[in-house]
Amino acid sequence: MGTALLLGTPQGYIRAIETAVEESSALFSGWAMKFIPAPRDVPEITAATVKRACVLADKSDSPHILGFSSQQNRKVFADQIKPYFRFRWFDHTLLKHIGSPDPGPFVGRLAADLAEEVEWTLRVRPSTIESPLLLPECSFDAGKKHGELWRHATSYGDINNIVAAQRAVRAFQTAFRRKVELKYISHYKWVDERDRIYDEDGPRHGQPPFPRGWKYSYRLISGFHFDVSHIEKKEFSIYDVDGVRHPAAQGAHVNIDPHGFVI
Repeated sequence: MGTALLLGTPQGYIRAIETAVEESSALFSGWAMKFIPAPRDVPEITAATVKRACVLADKSDSPHILGFSSQQNRKVFADQIKPYFRFRWFDHTLLKHIGSPDPGPFVGRLAADLAEEVEWTLRVRPSTIESPLLLPECSFDAGKKHGELWRHATSYGDINNIVAAQRAVRAFQTAFRRKVELKYISHYKWVDERDRIYDEDGPRHGQPPFPRGWKYSYRLISGFHFDVSHIEKKEFSIYDVDGVRHPAAQGAHVNIDPHGFVI
């Protein structure tokens, strides 16, 4: 199915986790389990371990990162991963069951989380460049009704969250996938509420730095970006991920990647 990267696991627990998983291998069929240990013997994540997790994720076609951390500032590290790779926190308090006579609570939770990840992969994760989740949230104006699409896509913890995300993707497609004329030929493209066309089929150029070649555990085509223009060829502008405004003259376009970087 994919690769589960357990980030921030204390070194002293890893062998016991491996043993517990092996003894319940039927629950983890199709999953490869890898560990990025904490620097100390507590559930902990650092900038260095985040970097290592991303490098390991890059070697998988379907990476899923589960974070272990008791840190108060742990959101900082999650935010460094979530735009690129599927990320969720694991209940680190369940580590107390590892090495005990009954590791069942830990194993059961891990199996349940990964079963949910299977559903997320099948229902939500981008599978083609036409997925609306690849659109840059910072610039595509989806309005209040559909603007929560990207938040839905990163949710977890309940299968109903996955179902809601799938519905959000479908509703977004209905609202914003429109037939437009480009170079005298009709195409279906993304058109936002400001009548800006996001064309995903432009020439591939501008190789992004790692890990911007990924979004939501989907490996982007090298050089992939959107050519943004106005449906009526008017002047327009877009905002990039840093909040910088980029104007475009009449009939011109702006190149922006899925993470909101203008190239």
